[in-house]
Amino acid sequence: MSEELDALILRTAARLFGEQGYAATSIEQIAAVAGVGKQTIYRRHPSKEALFRKVITELGSSFLTAAEPPADAVSTDPVLALRKAMRRLLDLVLAPETIALSRTFIGEGWRFPDLVEHAGAHFFDPLEQMISGLLKAVDRAGRLKSGYDLQETAEILSGLLLGRPHQQALFGRLALVTPQERDRYMDQGWKAVMTSLLKQPDTTRPAGAEA
Repeated sequence: MSEELDALILRTAARLFGEQGYAATSIEQIAAVAGVGKQTIYRRHPSKEALFRKVITELGSSFLTAAEPPADAVSTDPVLALRKAMRRLLDLVLAPETIALSRTFIGEGWRFPDLVEHAGAHFFDPLEQMISGLLKAVDRAGRLKSGYDLQETAEILSGLLLGRPHQQALFGRLALVTPQERDRYMDQGWKAVMTSLLKQPDTTRPAGAEA
């Protein structure tokens, strides 16, 4: 019951922060909407800032849990593992609750720089590290052409495949609404970036020949 209550408080807080903004949302409002006592929240989160930090931390953790491929998938086919992770992240960055919280940051981030720093450390940075780590796995498997800075390449990949759709959604444009639209966008974006990065498979070697 305690875990369910914690989850209820965080879900309610995330929704209200996204809908109303950080400054306009109070612990009293969150308690009323969640149907819990104000002191119940304060026993878990000593301040509104602490609660907001927890919301962001949990969001980043949920993204990693949902998108990070298992180790055996990475070792078997790191290219496919990276692509599947990017496709899952595309769904996550376009989720309504993600868009709502992003608008809160854009509208109020300048007023609360410490919260922005927290989001960077517990949301943006871990996701970039995951993408960079998967790209490094592709490189270790000998699938990546030489001469690329892996960190910068990971940022470019993320910016094209995730950043642009997220930006469009922030402006209220109904882009990539259906799974089919997102699949098509991922296909096109993947080809645009990865075709120049990946080594082409060697089709001249006879089947069964030793490397």
